[in-house]
Amino acid sequence: MFDRSLKDIKKKQEDLEASLEELGHELVNILFTTFRVAAMYEPNNNRYIDQGNKLRAVLDKIFAEEPDFVLAAKGGYLYLADVRLKADRESDAATTYFLDSWPPLGLSGFSFYEGLDPRELDKFIFSMSGFKPGEDKDENYQAIKQRLNDLQIEKIALIQYSPEVDQPDDSEEKNKLRARARKTFFSALAVAQSNASQARNQGSINIAKTKRVVQGLIDVIIEDETALMEMTTLRNFDDYTYIHSVNVCVLSLVLGYHLGLDRRRMSHLGVGALLHDIGKTSLPIDLVNKPQTYDEYDWQMMRKHPVYGVKFLFKTRRVEETTVHASTVIFEHHIGYDGSGYPELLNKRKPSLYARIVAISDTYNAMTSGRVYHREKYLPDQAIANMVNRIGKSYDPILLKVFVNSIGIYPVGTIVALSSKEIGIISRTKPEDPEHPEVKVIGDDTGLFEAGEIKVIDLSKESGIAITRMIDGEKYNIDNADYLHRG
Repeated sequence: MFDRSLKDIKKKQEDLEASLEELGHELVNILFTTFRVAAMYEPNNNRYIDQGNKLRAVLDKIFAEEPDFVLAAKGGYLYLADVRLKADRESDAATTYFLDSWPPLGLSGFSFYEGLDPRELDKFIFSMSGFKPGEDKDENYQAIKQRLNDLQIEKIALIQYSPEVDQPDDSEEKNKLRARARKTFFSALAVAQSNASQARNQGSINIAKTKRVVQGLIDVIIEDETALMEMTTLRNFDDYTYIHSVNVCVLSLVLGYHLGLDRRRMSHLGVGALLHDIGKTSLPIDLVNKPQTYDEYDWQMMRKHPVYGVKFLFKTRRVEETTVHASTVIFEHHIGYDGSGYPELLNKRKPSLYARIVAISDTYNAMTSGRVYHREKYLPDQAIANMVNRIGKSYDPILLKVFVNSIGIYPVGTIVALSSKEIGIISRTKPEDPEHPEVKVIGDDTGLFEAGEIKVIDLSKESGIAITRMIDGEKYNIDNADYLHRG
């Protein structure tokens, strides 16, 4: 019963917001037209009377939902009673008119109160439509306020403009990006699962679908790579093989982006990264997910997966530029920078650029996940230290340096202890200032915070607060992905 009542309340709230948004668009359009009509006709003209009736009708509908309400601008959008009215400024003349005309008048909007009568509304309309603004917005505001007072307009109040209302709503934009990143990430995960199933059952993979989802990942990275990097903090043991493939793809694309690769090259890199382990579908599932340490026979089997992967790729309908580059990544991603590794080459050589990128991303994600080859989970700094020790042998020195710079000293999702005795999660890195990232503070020495208590701090602006160490969230049952995706 309690759950049902909560659902009912939530449904009613959603219905109310949807209704207010629809009414808000209707009000904005009718109010805009009413001002234009009032500028051309007298109050007793039939054209204005008809338009005034339309305006009163929509106001009555809104008053039925909200006895007192506000129509105001904030962050480049119009709001009705805290409900944002989604609109495209380039195509919505009414929205553009109010957003552009209110600030010079010293206004950000109006409050409307129940009991507003037709004569008071008409006086307000003609007073506003006939007002000639000066250059000083504060003087304009005072002049309009005086006019309304003189006309004894009491049921409509002015909301004074402040510079803050023009600031974009960063939290809303970040949530949009986060939602898009999440959708794109899970689309990539679905493609990874589909490719594995198709490879296992039909012996081939869908390159076209893989290319499309990689293009989506590239779009998100170009817009805001942090939103997608958050998703790589997901840890799901049952789906590890697929999540690992997508994580490696994301990390590889981020590194490629920081290297300055163009979209075409990033696409080649991303397809190869997403498919780098596709050959494992030819191996027994028990071997791929084996929790114990591999014996020599296990390793003999596992070392065959790059060759199996290339065979899958060339069973596709046609060979083109993307499949050629992807096959190189699949074949070479376990070959070291010095030519060591597997498959063993007759003539040792340096792997291709894309394979060297994927090798770094593959190892880093495997080590920080604690799965398959790396049973022990490493913290990010431990994984990087381990990889640095193998520079020149396993990894390209320049690429590894760029990789560290691109993910940061403290990668997104890393749980850290602060000198303020608080616990936080890295929510945004800063390439220009890697030691002072943004941190989402989730707890202190008394325990973890509730959702409403969580705050975000910028360490570059917080004197006296520094990161003291990294923390393994699993030891303290902290789901970093859950906290990152809140708000």
